[in-house]
Amino acid sequence: MPPRITLLHGWGYDASLWREVLPLLDGLDVEVCDLGYFGSPKPPTPSDAPRIAVGHSLGALWWLASDLPWRTLIAINGFPRFTAAADFPTGVAPRVLERMRKRFLEAPAAVLADFQKACGGPGPGLPDDTGPLAAGLETLGRLDARGRWAARAADIRLLAGRRDAIVSAALSGAIGAMLPIRNLRWVEEGDHLLPLTHPAECAAFIREMAP
Repeated sequence: MPPRITLLHGWGYDASLWREVLPLLDGLDVEVCDLGYFGSPKPPTPSDAPRIAVGHSLGALWWLASDLPWRTLIAINGFPRFTAAADFPTGVAPRVLERMRKRFLEAPAAVLADFQKACGGPGPGLPDDTGPLAAGLETLGRLDARGRWAARAADIRLLAGRRDAIVSAALSGAIGAMLPIRNLRWVEEGDHLLPLTHPAECAAFIREMAP
């Protein structure tokens, strides 16, 4: 049975993140999901087919923390933990995310716009209900799925950008070192929005796992 490819975006974006990638996956069984930051959520649907889970940024962490089964996880600009800890020094300093969370409560439109600019491209405008976005920031600082990342290392592939301003090359390199060497691939000029700026590389990376 051909695999089902399920695409999930990260924080500050929605399902439209995959608009440049989708035409390049023509002929495959592809499902696009949405975390509901800007409208109604669209969770993955049950399937008897083996699932190739594709997560961008926080979307990859979502898959790692989820109980939904997957055969392969493709993390694009992704990670198993975002913030730094004593045993994870390459993560983002917790104070940086905490400052972002507090500022979001006061000036959500500015925080969202600044984040999208740092990512490398525009995204949806601020929704009327900012609760899901605020909750997403809390999730970003709380979840730690390094255990599953290590346990399923053979089943995880990471596509990272050398010029990613959100997930640094040092962070991607550190988590990539937990995977078999062939499972990490760099986009040398890539930023944090590889699905929009380098859709061909993303689609080719996905297709390699779904012949």
